[in-house]
Amino acid sequence: MKKTIALIGPSDSVEIMRESMVRFFPNVPFREYIRERIEDTHEVIEQCQMECDGLLFSGIGVQDAAKARCILTKPYAKIERGAYSLIRAFSEVLRLGLSFDRISIDCVTNQILHEVVREFGIPFGKVHSMPFSTKVPEQAFLDWHRELLESDQVDLAISGFGLVYQELVSHGHSALRMLPSSLQVRDTVEHLLTAIAAQGLRSAGIAIQIIQLSRNETYSTNQYDRMKDEGRFFLELLDYVRAVQGSIFTIGKREYVIFSTRGVIESPEHLDMFGLLIDWGRKNSINVSSGIGIGTTAFEAEKSAQTAISHSRELPEGGLFLVHDDHIRGPLGEDDELLYRTRVEDNALQRIAKEMGTTPRYLDRIRAIIEKTGKNTFDSGDLAACLGISERSARRVLKKFLDNGHAAVVGQGAPHTVGRPKKLFQIKL
Repeated sequence: MKKTIALIGPSDSVEIMRESMVRFFPNVPFREYIRERIEDTHEVIEQCQMECDGLLFSGIGVQDAAKARCILTKPYAKIERGAYSLIRAFSEVLRLGLSFDRISIDCVTNQILHEVVREFGIPFGKVHSMPFSTKVPEQAFLDWHRELLESDQVDLAISGFGLVYQELVSHGHSALRMLPSSLQVRDTVEHLLTAIAAQGLRSAGIAIQIIQLSRNETYSTNQYDRMKDEGRFFLELLDYVRAVQGSIFTIGKREYVIFSTRGVIESPEHLDMFGLLIDWGRKNSINVSSGIGIGTTAFEAEKSAQTAISHSRELPEGGLFLVHDDHIRGPLGEDDELLYRTRVEDNALQRIAKEMGTTPRYLDRIRAIIEKTGKNTFDSGDLAACLGISERSARRVLKKFLDNGHAAVVGQGAPHTVGRPKKLFQIKL
């Protein structure tokens, strides 16, 4: 079945997107969802996600306006307002015989602006720039251009916003529209089609997520307050389940299982959404331990989820881990997130593990830390923080490395507290 792409944005941008689709992708069906104001983009998202397989936004402003108020479950891409768009606008300035002396430009980054100005070979005068920012509303860009024009600081405004351009022209100001080029549309659509195909493959997998709650008794409250907090968490959890298009079951006291598909639950937006649930729990003295398992069968996915949550339970404040095949990733969204293997077939690592009396998986985790941090020298405190274990346990690990010839003492670090400096160990894996 052919995949349908949604073209989303103001009418002038969508017109270029339409022409590019017909020219470069004649066999790819598409639908148009026009909104002149970027803050109105959210109005069409539910419909286009029901009708289409991928979303193509006319620019970053349109995309971010949709993401701010909607959950995007389909692959999506935006057409950057980069060098192509700026050169196209400058060519229009030349064609119309307009002056380059005093211009205001929005959307593009200062780096792109400076590079294009340098390469264009035209002596520019004063160029005012206001790069795009998700924190700046569309109205602010309009007010900025208008103030510069009405105070006679610039003679021409170039805008990447359809509404800004229309408003300036309707008030008699000299303005040009910075539109996407057909080449940009072609390149972006090619990437989007690849993302759609990749999601189709991922979605074939089954995802099972296990969630367990526990209380931080250090900050315990009365039973009524505990029940109230856990009830609030469950309501937030239901929103997450709805977003991942899953089914939820209660399997024990403070324990839940969610059934979904890989393509949805593994998306960055939904992983971030669950990360916010974990943060909320921590602020309310609820530790959330969770594991996601991916598999081609429910049995395989459940087995992987059990492996994933076993790692989450080891953390004092919980967290989220994901297991697929023989790889484990987590704690997701944390500074110490790692990707390592649950089953290690590396003969050298297996030999070292046997010598040290530990598991190859544990050594692969340490190797992942070394690769992520770019350093192989640790004191007991550093290694403890990286592994999420006590410093006493970290000292035992380092001693095993040292006793078996897989580490060397290379110096002493500055003491963090009163006492003797800690030894620095260089691990050799």
